Amino acid sequence: MTITARSAPAEKRAPRPKVAPTRGRASDEQSYLYRIIQTISAGPDLETILRGTVRLLTEATGCHACFVYFVEGDRLVLRAASNVYAHLEGTVSLPGDKGLAGWVAASRRSAFIKENALEDPRVVYVPEMEEERFQSMVSVPVLARAGDVIGVINLHTEAPREFDRNDLEFIEHTASLVAGAIENARLYQDATRRVAMLTELSRLSHDIALAASVDELVDIVTTGCQAAIDAERVEIYLADPDGHLQLRSGFPARDDAPVLEPETVRFDDLVTEAGAPPTAEALRLSERLWGPAGDGVPRFVPLAIGDGPPGLLGVLCRARATGADNVVSAVASHAAVALRHHDLVSRLREENVVKDFFDALAHGDGNTDALESQAGRLGIDLDEPFMVVHAVPWAGRPTERRRPSSKEARARLATWSDVVAALEARLISALPGTLFDSRATYCRALVAAPRGRERKVAETITAVHEKIERDSDASMTVGLSNSCRGSASFPQGFEEAASAAEVGALIKDRPGVYTYDDLGPYRYVLDAEEGVRDRHQDRLGRLVEYDQRRGTELLQTLEVYLESRGNIVRTARTVYAHPNTLRQRLARIEQLSGFDLEHEDWLSLGIAIKLVKLRMARESARERERARALRVAREQREGGSDVVD
Repeated sequence: MTITARSAPAEKRAPRPKVAPTRGRASDEQSYLYRIIQTISAGPDLETILRGTVRLLTEATGCHACFVYFVEGDRLVLRAASNVYAHLEGTVSLPGDKGLAGWVAASRRSAFIKENALEDPRVVYVPEMEEERFQSMVSVPVLARAGDVIGVINLHTEAPREFDRNDLEFIEHTASLVAGAIENARLYQDATRRVAMLTELSRLSHDIALAASVDELVDIVTTGCQAAIDAERVEIYLADPDGHLQLRSGFPARDDAPVLEPETVRFDDLVTEAGAPPTAEALRLSERLWGPAGDGVPRFVPLAIGDGPPGLLGVLCRARATGADNVVSAVASHAAVALRHHDLVSRLREENVVKDFFDALAHGDGNTDALESQAGRLGIDLDEPFMVVHAVPWAGRPTERRRPSSKEARARLATWSDVVAALEARLISALPGTLFDSRATYCRALVAAPRGRERKVAETITAVHEKIERDSDASMTVGLSNSCRGSASFPQGFEEAASAAEVGALIKDRPGVYTYDDLGPYRYVLDAEEGVRDRHQDRLGRLVEYDQRRGTELLQTLEVYLESRGNIVRTARTVYAHPNTLRQRLARIEQLSGFDLEHEDWLSLGIAIKLVKLRMARESARERERARALRVAREQREGGSDVVD
């Protein structure tokens, strides 16, 4: 309770005439100063020093009441009083520029009133202190070493009393001694408080590190921070799945906290330097969360956790909480590190669940009921149609790209992990409900593909791929399966997507998005490529060797001729050759390979050509990968620039 003084009443009880008591025991001022020094030297306990000083001053001056005020902000707060008025300590406060004590504090000069104290315009009337009883007053400032006024000592007598110069000097000497004691005691209290805060902070840091869950962690932070700095209020706000900042833990607890939209909070404007007043943004947010702060000091520290909006630690400190700013910052730092750790562990657990689900779904060797249950936990209904997406790095020849500006270059995706992260974010944004599985050398996804919208889904994925290619220094090729529905259909879907990603890029010799249907006839030779050898492939090998040696395209010409069903004009138009030139090429093909094209099995020969071309493409890709690996190793040995995997 703060009691504010008011002007003296117009009518007051007439004081009883008394005679000021004699000095008697106070005649030896040196003796009292010595006893005051002993009291001050007894220890750093400020309350003991103040009570001893009040008692000795009262005895030494023969006064009826002694009051010691401390300057706290813009007010004078009663900190010590004679026994009769001791119950008012800490509850009575005066405006810093009111009353005789306020005049002394403002002018830095001692003052006394000989009689009729309440008639003096400098005096304000405080009923609880029974000032109508007192006739004379003396007031001296308590000055710190730096010269600032840190308090005021008031002495009151019931009878008129004229304080002489010796009285004033004695009180001023006492005030000087008390000033040093106050400063030393405050330093001691601050040091003791800081040690206690550091001890509590050390214990709190240990507890934060051992927290088993986010819920346990935030409760430890709020209760521990409150205990460390004796705060009025401590609260932690964390982002929910929708990005809204919600109260996760508070001391004291409450259930009416508002939900914060991250875009409405200027996080960079919340933080202040230690000891500095709160920023305008901190005051605005404090009033929004807790109402007017009153005597409290709001402090906010953002908690950087993951990729989403930062969390927020909010503390309403007591006005005199020395060192609280540093403790709040340290607690916030420890809490942010621990929350990032829990976020990472949670992500890893989620990723492991997703990886296990993808592996079981791709292999088709899991229990169907368990697989569908796992899919349900991940938000996937296997009875709905999905397309499988399979993406791998492109190791072929670099594609032509516009040279980026310096600003664009800083924002470009440079590594496979950057590309995968961009693909995941953009697929999930463009096709809600997408489930993503990222690996070191490839990535996969399940994308909802409602019946009749498969083409639209493929076009969306193609647009995402093109945007990433424009923003990227690393390329990838993406394969799409046919629509899958039911757990039994997914193993084939994973094979289709992987084949489309690999073979589509090989036959087109460029990165891109390829569906399984885009492979055309190659779909039928994928399984046979490694295991089948016949006379057609052996003879086609001669054409391949001739093309490589001479730079011709006899194998391509033969493939077009078969696909055109032997139509000379159509084949010539496709290969950009005169019909007579085409006939000469066909003759050369028969001569080199030993084929009799008129009597060959064109179906078997066409399949053999696809097998040979697929084998050539894969061998070429492996050669490029080996060359790239050698180049990377050489540049690393030579200390060259980093090379993108």
